[in-house]
Amino acid sequence: MRWNQEDISLYAESKEYIDTMIIPLIPFDVQKDELMKKQAFQKELLKLFASEVEKEYKGRILLAPEYHYISGRHKEEVDRVNHWIGQFTNLPFDHIFLFTLDMNWRKLSNDLQGEIVWLPGLQSGNLQSSEVQSFIKEQVSQIAEMIRSYW
Repeated sequence: MRWNQEDISLYAESKEYIDTMIIPLIPFDVQKDELMKKQAFQKELLKLFASEVEKEYKGRILLAPEYHYISGRHKEEVDRVNHWIGQFTNLPFDHIFLFTLDMNWRKLSNDLQGEIVWLPGLQSGNLQSSEVQSFIKEQVSQIAEMIRSYW
């Protein structure tokens, strides 16, 4: 289920069956044009990953709104991310996965109240190309298997 009016209405009616949430962690930095381009591409890629996993388990997973943060400020963001997670665990969600392409979050995984799922990402490319679609499909399969291991 996604964070839209229709799916949230369905969630409200059947929340006892939905025990897992995905929160995409999206960095941004407006200081360098090249970094902005890379991060914009990675945002689209991460949204695609999260969307595909949500489709795989529709009715069991809720895809939360994206969590945006300024690059390089990971330690400062831990409390804020944990506050977000706390809001969702009160609903309740038994499993919260934080999807990211930013390896720096892995160093802080012990400080977070959700499970970091670091996805190896591409730096750039065409999201519609067959190579990228194949890469996404393969990764989604592995992520889905990892999520099942928590259930």
